Amino acid sequence: MKITIMKKSMKAIMAVSLAVLMLVPAISGCSMRGKTEEDIVTVGETDASLKVGMVIDKSGTDDRSFNQSAWEGLKFLNENMGAKVGYIKADSPGEFKADLELLAKSGYGLCWGIGYEFSDAVVKAAKENPDTYFAIMDYECEEIPPNVTCATFRVEEAAFLAGYIAGSVTESGKVGFIGGMDVDTIHPFQFGYLAGVAYSDREKGKSTETLVEYLNSFEDSKKGSSAAKKMYDEGCDVIFQAAGGAGVGVIETAAGEDKYVIGVDCDQSYLAPDNVLTSVIKKVDVVISNISVQYEMDDNIDGTSLNYGLAEYALDIPEDHSNYPDEVYDRVMELKDRIIYNEITVPKDKGEYEEFLLSLS
Repeated sequence: MKITIMKKSMKAIMAVSLAVLMLVPAISGCSMRGKTEEDIVTVGETDASLKVGMVIDKSGTDDRSFNQSAWEGLKFLNENMGAKVGYIKADSPGEFKADLELLAKSGYGLCWGIGYEFSDAVVKAAKENPDTYFAIMDYECEEIPPNVTCATFRVEEAAFLAGYIAGSVTESGKVGFIGGMDVDTIHPFQFGYLAGVAYSDREKGKSTETLVEYLNSFEDSKKGSSAAKKMYDEGCDVIFQAAGGAGVGVIETAAGEDKYVIGVDCDQSYLAPDNVLTSVIKKVDVVISNISVQYEMDDNIDGTSLNYGLAEYALDIPEDHSNYPDEVYDRVMELKDRIIYNEITVPKDKGEYEEFLLSLS
């Protein structure tokens, strides 16, 4: 299988004149208003025994992906346990720690940072607020403070299944992967997907080319749309996007081009029913609610790192497979079981992927 890494050429054009700089008004007599408890979006009663809050990035809770799934998990706690839940949207990483501490000072006993980029802020906030519990999604701390729980996913397992589907249905012999940021959290999506394509190739005696591109954004849907258009124009007929809100642009372009796309984090078929081939479902909502319940039950999860995959029902693909054949779905279910029972070890990085390819030859 051939892999092509697509790199964008960047043209940096800077023309800053002294005259323009002199037009910038001096700021005096005013200051930025610090956030208060009123900035926390809340659901539930003030006197609830369980209070769980989270800080999310600027994508918000309507990104139709990662953040939205996390918020659904908190709302589940409210609806089924009467918990008071809330969130703050941070517009920049510089606000992460202060927002986490605002949740703590506002009475939230468990405070979540949703995403790997919150790692430093969670650790610092936990050390300075030892009486509050914190948790971080998608990151494993090297040294976990006693009042922190880390949650990670073996996303490569479900990405492998998606890759097998892509490799099985492609007619052009060319598929794509579009990631949000070129970071360790997204690499397992990429290499699990590539491994699934390669496994399909071996079974069917094919050689599928895979194009890979990173957007340097989880929010910019226009970047996602542009990258997808380029890949489809170059012959891809299936693209797997792991790009958060930016991935919505990929899905919209797939619908416009009448090509296939693979969703991420939740079942995204509702966005383009005829074009979403399948989705890599990452059950952030289930994990965030489960850990929060364990916290409420004092289940000694502090200072630990919990890892979730297919075997823990924290990852999956949708049962609906109306856009590809039954026989492919049935084979994917067999492969799913083989992964659960450790008969197939799915790679999560480049080194493991290269070893995986050798095992197939």
